[in-house]
Amino acid sequence: MAIGVFEDYHMLGKRIIFSSLRASGFELSDLGGGLTIDKLVELVQRDNIKILLLSVLMLPSALHVKELKNKLNGSDVKIVVGGAPFRFDNQMWKEVGADACGANVSEAVQIVSKLMEDAK
Repeated sequence: MAIGVFEDYHMLGKRIIFSSLRASGFELSDLGGGLTIDKLVELVQRDNIKILLLSVLMLPSALHVKELKNKLNGSDVKIVVGGAPFRFDNQMWKEVGADACGANVSEAVQIVSKLMEDAK
């Protein structure tokens, strides 16, 4: 499992979710910020990431999740998104092909727990 900021450089939301998931007993990698589609595809394949949490700040970044999902076609990675664009349009995560969307720490923990349980 890994978390990163997709195409943007804001870090606060990612840091909060990362710290909270670690405090809840989950192991995950921090991929940093400004991640491009190609870099994420490379990291998912290299590190065999099964759950990818992405934080976005701007609408263009949120819309690029669809392209990322297409490039990961055939991969069993689950994409969980969060950030401002998904708060303004609570259905956008479905439109871009994400597997789940969380609005806060509590939801992130619930989503990750369910995805890990489903993977067993």
